[in-house]
Amino acid sequence: MAYSRVHANVREYDVFARKARVEPLRQVGSVVAPDDDLAMAYARATYDEERWVEMMIVPRDAVIRLWGPGESET
Repeated sequence: MAYSRVHANVREYDVFARKARVEPLRQVGSVVAPDDDLAMAYARATYDEERWVEMMIVPRDAVIRLWGPGESET
């Protein structure tokens, strides 16, 4: 059985933001929530210390990984 830090009734979301429109989005953290609305609220409450011009969340299970550090692009 594989270990998961997330309960079956919640999802992990990655939080992305940028401080200026010309900057690329960057991952600033993550939140765990039972639905999108609470995930948005948790992201705002947790990562609002900066003056972001844009912030978004993405369900982690929606991200398609192509390759990572030390892995081949094939």
